[in-house]
Amino acid sequence: MINVALSEHAAEKLHRAAARRGTSISELLDQVVERYVADLAVWSDWNEGDQEDAELGEIEQEQRAYEARHSQLLEAYPGQYIAMLNGCVVDHDADRVALGRRIRTRYGNRSVLITPVRQEARQTIVIRRPRLIEEAA
Repeated sequence: MINVALSEHAAEKLHRAAARRGTSISELLDQVVERYVADLAVWSDWNEGDQEDAELGEIEQEQRAYEARHSQLLEAYPGQYIAMLNGCVVDHDADRVALGRRIRTRYGNRSVLITPVRQEARQTIVIRRPRLIEEAA
């Protein structure tokens, strides 16, 4: 056993999250750390350009399956949210929150891709940030 010091705020959030999931704080932390370390490994592999499908994270695999089947999914579920697991649509709904609740009830903490079915397979996100320009004196 290892002791870890947390701020009271973080400990309270952790306690509430564990209670909502019906698990202990230790079990929740184990799950969080395992997922975080797995995500780090995936990003590390990706950054090194050495990523193969077998080494991809589960969500990345689902995202690739979504992109490969995008035209079929667009025809079947236009404007809806879909949940994909093992490359298959396991549920869909126009309401993302309702879909998410059903998926969590059915699959617990398993990695399930929930994504909107839009015209483009990949959504482009533009992040704007202000730049400070020093005035010439």
